[in-house]
Amino acid sequence: MNPIRLRGPADILAALPYQLGYHPGDAVVVVTLSNRAVGLVQRLDLPPVDHVSEAVAALLPALTRQEADAVLLVGYESTAGESLPVLDALAEACAGLGLEVVDRLVVRGQRWFAPDCDGGCCPAEGTPMTEPADVPVVAEFVALEMAPVADRDALTRQLHPDEGRCEEVDAALTRAAAERRGPQRASALTLVDGRAQAVRRLRWLAGWASVCDVASELGELGADVGADEVAALALSLRDIALRDGLIAWLCPGTLPLDSLDPDLLDQLRTSLPHPSWASSPPTSTSVIAGRRMQARLVQLCRLLPAREAAPMLTVLANFAWCLGDGALARAALERALVAEPGYRLACLLERMVELAIRPRASA
Repeated sequence: MNPIRLRGPADILAALPYQLGYHPGDAVVVVTLSNRAVGLVQRLDLPPVDHVSEAVAALLPALTRQEADAVLLVGYESTAGESLPVLDALAEACAGLGLEVVDRLVVRGQRWFAPDCDGGCCPAEGTPMTEPADVPVVAEFVALEMAPVADRDALTRQLHPDEGRCEEVDAALTRAAAERRGPQRASALTLVDGRAQAVRRLRWLAGWASVCDVASELGELGADVGADEVAALALSLRDIALRDGLIAWLCPGTLPLDSLDPDLLDQLRTSLPHPSWASSPPTSTSVIAGRRMQARLVQLCRLLPAREAAPMLTVLANFAWCLGDGALARAALERALVAEPGYRLACLLERMVELAIRPRASA
């Protein structure tokens, strides 16, 4: 898979929704460029005029970490001129960081405008947006099974609980908790050598192995995945060592595998398929595998009641962030911290997302 390279404003504006995962509205988008290849893409709601400086300050820490030589600034607005104050402030701030502002564009309705064009080549009434089908780079996104949703609210709704299934899983979680408090739990405590924990982890990892099997054409989890199976996957993430091991396995570069307990690492290697999405550099096959795995994690999050959702949502956020899907990562973290305020791993990842610190997988 080659770095994304865009030919001009039409390509840029057609590709941005695919980069973000949704069609932005009333927002400012900052695109970092290195040798004209697209890097980090950041989006922020248009701030009120008296909060422009705070909005710009929120975007700068991530920009300073990028190995970029230029930026492109795009304002999406409903009212003429609404995005210009933040675009002006961002242009000044980027210049202060030594980043060239290659262009500033404004999108309003189905037309785009070039506020800095002084050569008379850009019509004052704006230029019609190009149909995505007419932009070659969009075909590449489609081939990678990527499609933007209507807006950020629609992206967030992807994580809304499936109420009917959640009730079934909630009941399964209650049954599992009762079983662990029963006689079997008491007898398990006599196995002081940890064999009970090892057996339990292997059973959980067998469930995760099925989730990670994205080799088939079928990207979604089957409807036959039962509530007890989903409950077991959720409970496995309450084992902090196992949760961290899963994230290390699913998101190479997040945590060194050799930092894990050797027995747990052996269990991961024995039980789980190789993460086919972790190719470096990425290929079309690895990108599609990653999208399918991400879709499965989204489905699992939708099946969990709020009381048990934070760990799974945080695993999803780590995975999405590792793939470069910052919008989904943020949405998952928001829901995780509503479900369980102060969940430490979610708080840590939230800070990493704010600073654009993304793990780098080894080759």
